[in-house]
Amino acid sequence: MVGHVLKVTLYKKLLGMISRYALNQITAGYECVSYANIDSSRCGCVMRTTHGLSCAFELARYVVGSIPLGVTHMFWRRLSFSDQGLSEPEVSITEEMKIISRLFEELDVCGKVTLKSKLREIAYPDLNSMCPP
Repeated sequence: MVGHVLKVTLYKKLLGMISRYALNQITAGYECVSYANIDSSRCGCVMRTTHGLSCAFELARYVVGSIPLGVTHMFWRRLSFSDQGLSEPEVSITEEMKIISRLFEELDVCGKVTLKSKLREIAYPDLNSMCPP
């Protein structure tokens, strides 16, 4: 829904500042302005109380201008691009494991036992004798 619909002056202070989900919710609320612009009881202000987003009653005030960023709850100002199908960055420990293996081979017996015990603490956290603070 975020496309040509949001190029309206009404949204210019919000574009790029809040999540697309929030913009879509505000757009859907704006479509109800004609029904609730005078009577707040018809609006119910559900979006304001449950999501921290402008409801239809509140949006009626901005028909002529722009919706200010300050009326949107801080939660929505943290952008989320998860709905764009972007893949998560790949995280690997392959290089680190190669280095640890190489270092392990270079250690003497005492060093190997110490390193192995530390790796076991990481690999099997339920088996160690340490207690949380």
